[in-house]
Amino acid sequence: MSTTRGPAPLGAYAQTITAAGLCFVSGQVPVDDAGRHSEDVTGQAEQVFANLAACLADEALTMADVVSITTFLRDIADGPTVSSVRGRFFGDHRPTSTVVEVSGLLDPAWRLEVQAIAVTRDQD
Repeated sequence: MSTTRGPAPLGAYAQTITAAGLCFVSGQVPVDDAGRHSEDVTGQAEQVFANLAACLADEALTMADVVSITTFLRDIADGPTVSSVRGRFFGDHRPTSTVVEVSGLLDPAWRLEVQAIAVTRDQD
């Protein structure tokens, strides 16, 4: 599914797929609806997490439903800044988290990308 509340996908893929009580969210990048991006890591992180929230909202989910995130950073030194922004979006909720430094992303100006998995219903 493609979100109606954020930027369109940049290729031939679904932004979200729901299966077996889980919602898998494709990697979100730091672009707004017009394809613009901030130059600094704080602005890019804010856009990435806003895009993630928009994808979740289209599935009637919130950040509190996220159980796992994977963050891809071009520079691992950006980790503390991204973590601070992530904390503002997740509040007290703490999903599992993996952070990986990568040599590049689709656009060389992007500093991060985040993918997520959320729970769509109780799995008791």
